[in-house]
Amino acid sequence: MERLSLEKETVHLDYTREGIPESVKNFRPNVFRDGDMYHCILGCDGDTAVFGSGNSIEEALLEWDHAYQDKMKK
Repeated sequence: MERLSLEKETVHLDYTREGIPESVKNFRPNVFRDGDMYHCILGCDGDTAVFGSGNSIEEALLEWDHAYQDKMKK
């Protein structure tokens, strides 16, 4: 089985640019591209990881922020 190297798919992001949610600026989740989709993830444990995805980097970041906000409410 071939392993996917996320290093090749990593998106380098300027976390200080305007319009990025504050939680993304603070925690700087990893962003990577998988085909036409973008994914953001922070953490590796299923219970504590925060994940977001979307058709653009901006959509993935916003979904990640919503997932983060939901986790903070629990």
